Amino acid sequence: MTEQRSSLPRARQMFDQLTEAIRATRDSLDDNLNAAVDVISNLKSILILTGLGKSGLIAQKAAATLSSTGTQTAFVHPVEALHGDLGIVKPGSAMLALSKSGGNTETIDFARQFKSITGGTVISITEPGSKLANVADIPLAIPVFAEIDDYDIVPTTSTLTTLAICDVLAILVQQRKGLDDTDFARFHPSGTLGRRLSLRVEDLMIHGERLPLVQPSAAFADLLFEITSKSIGMAVLESETHEYLGVITDADIRRLLMRGEDVTQLSTADCFDRSRRGSESPAPTRVKGVATPDTMAIDCLTQMQDNQISELVILQDQRVVGVVRLRDLVAAGI
Repeated sequence: MTEQRSSLPRARQMFDQLTEAIRATRDSLDDNLNAAVDVISNLKSILILTGLGKSGLIAQKAAATLSSTGTQTAFVHPVEALHGDLGIVKPGSAMLALSKSGGNTETIDFARQFKSITGGTVISITEPGSKLANVADIPLAIPVFAEIDDYDIVPTTSTLTTLAICDVLAILVQQRKGLDDTDFARFHPSGTLGRRLSLRVEDLMIHGERLPLVQPSAAFADLLFEITSKSIGMAVLESETHEYLGVITDADIRRLLMRGEDVTQLSTADCFDRSRRGSESPAPTRVKGVATPDTMAIDCLTQMQDNQISELVILQDQRVVGVVRLRDLVAAGI
């Protein structure tokens, strides 16, 4: 514990240093950022990202972020590019080249070859005044700050500021293109993000023969059969014209039994009316507990949480077409 506690002051110092570097990066932004956003958002071809060593790893992450936000992007290692991978470079493309010092010859040579082959724009992210910045058409600068290790040799501060500019660029380009969460979902069809942004109620709802439906005039035995046989723990009441009237659950039945009601002698309508609690009435139940098939699944989850309910009745043209349960949303990873 003593050793852990003694690390805290140094850790806080390093975080202060990183925070200062991020602020300096923000303050150093100029019109070159606008120019970079213009070039990338108007590209008719691919954006090539490149970098060597740790800068290459940051470039790979930046390429993934740009791709996920709607920019056709590929990472190309500068050494591999000079030994055959230049074939990916096409007219109309642009390059984003990353290097802390901007002095490694491989990245500089790749940038020069790229310009000679395509005539495309080279954007650099490097310390100001570097050789790479001089080769670039649009140099973006990271501030000259020491790395956070005691010897100023481990890429930490520089990778953070470089990544920050790349992330900001990606989001600015996404906004410039007018892309929204629907577009983002198209680039993330799988995984939690994709499910949250793309799944709709109709993808998850219980419907068809699995849907427990009863009419108010149905006998208690019919109501009980629907609740138990469909294994949802509830039944949806609808009129003869299929108008939604409300929901009765197995908990409502238990409440009646605890009151001493002879439920076997009641109709479904009687069970529904007598199981209401306090000021509860069918009208607010209908307002709080319904959605439509095209409602986003994540919005249904929010609705359930806000109203502390575990099921939603799905209506289309005021007719009952399904039920979605909280457990269904959770199972889908929403």
